[in-house]
Amino acid sequence: MTDLLSGPAETAIYQPGKPFTAPELSVLQTEGVLRIVLPGAYVCMAQPKSAEVRTAAVASHIGPRLREVAVIGRLTAAWVHGFIPQPPELELLVARFHRLPLHRPDICISLHECLLTDEEVLRIGQMQVTTPVRTALDVAFHAPPAPARRVLSRMLGSRRTGCSRGELLDAIEATGRRPGKRAALELVQGLPQLRALD
Repeated sequence: MTDLLSGPAETAIYQPGKPFTAPELSVLQTEGVLRIVLPGAYVCMAQPKSAEVRTAAVASHIGPRLREVAVIGRLTAAWVHGFIPQPPELELLVARFHRLPLHRPDICISLHECLLTDEEVLRIGQMQVTTPVRTALDVAFHAPPAPARRVLSRMLGSRRTGCSRGELLDAIEATGRRPGKRAALELVQGLPQLRALD
């Protein structure tokens, strides 16, 4: 069984039936051979905890057509960038309506229509993800206030984000007339000033 796990160095995601059964995956996890990245998506323990592994796990949960057009966004993008634990659902951004993949019992997938510029997305591994600045903007507008404060505090307090409080406030201001703009500005302005943590 473990011979199948000593393949190429690229990220291999294992799901029930591909090629192991759910009980076999559970045993491999218990034995320390695999770890869970997302519900129903396992990776070899030797794989580093990285954004590439997280995007591969997201890609494993959606069909190939959606994988080509969707961008990982909102709290899911904050997770891919390494600022929060696994979110309760996968949030994907699409330019126009697309059908959701078949229902998955292990994790909820939600699609949100929005327009993104080339400067607001980057490719990480198998999928596109919103940049840290666009991720922070979307979290400020769309996440519930308590999680938004936690995520934005971590993002704005990190050197590796490439997103400062000033940049985020400028991005919010640049959205023009938009529902929720005042609340997003107040949320970011009310965050404590943090020194960069990393």
